[in-house]
Amino acid sequence: MLNLLFEIQRNREIIKRTREALKGESNNNFIRRVKKEFEEKKSKYKLVDSKLNEVEKNIEQLEKKLEDMKREVMQEESKLYGNLKYDLKFISTLEKSIELKKGEIRTLEEDSLNRLYDEENLLKERDMLRKELVDIKNEFYKNKKVSSDKIIKSKMEIKKAEDSILNCEKKVPKKLLDKFNELCELKGTGAAKLSNGVCSGCKMKVSAITIDDIKNNKDIVYCDNCGRIIYYSGHDE
Repeated sequence: MLNLLFEIQRNREIIKRTREALKGESNNNFIRRVKKEFEEKKSKYKLVDSKLNEVEKNIEQLEKKLEDMKREVMQEESKLYGNLKYDLKFISTLEKSIELKKGEIRTLEEDSLNRLYDEENLLKERDMLRKELVDIKNEFYKNKKVSSDKIIKSKMEIKKAEDSILNCEKKVPKKLLDKFNELCELKGTGAAKLSNGVCSGCKMKVSAITIDDIKNNKDIVYCDNCGRIIYYSGHDE
């Protein structure tokens, strides 16, 4: 009969331990860390993407301005070299205008080149961040799958332990079960094994009187140190 009590205790411990593990899974620090890391990378990705869009707009504006400026230079050069009827003052003004515009073109081309370098660097950074986001996402779902599998397995273990407890309790006399449960409430466990006169619950040697009670097949024998059940004869069934 004591074996049934030990089995109940063992399964209760399984349930307690498994529920603690389940609580740990639900408060998975890894998942929280990955979520935080993902949100940080996502914010950085959006910032880089926004900068890239701005640079691309600047490049587009610069290219349009360059086209307009080059067209103006071509028109002025056409006037300068295509018709010699202009007076020297007008020609001088036209030449200065052409040189000024060519200087602006060089500045615009240099600025456009710098923007192209910026675009290239931002594209690389965005691609790198995109890859990191994909990796983090994959890692998250992989860990979530493992965590879900653990939760399912733990719930199955709890159900199995609960069924075993119910099955054992049906076989234990009510008086013994009530006393056992009362002791479990007080001490965590209600039954203990006796080995070489030592109680496994409190690790202390029981008295000679207690040993005699066991030898005399007393109905229920308790450890005289901790009070746990160490013997049951079954005479009162």
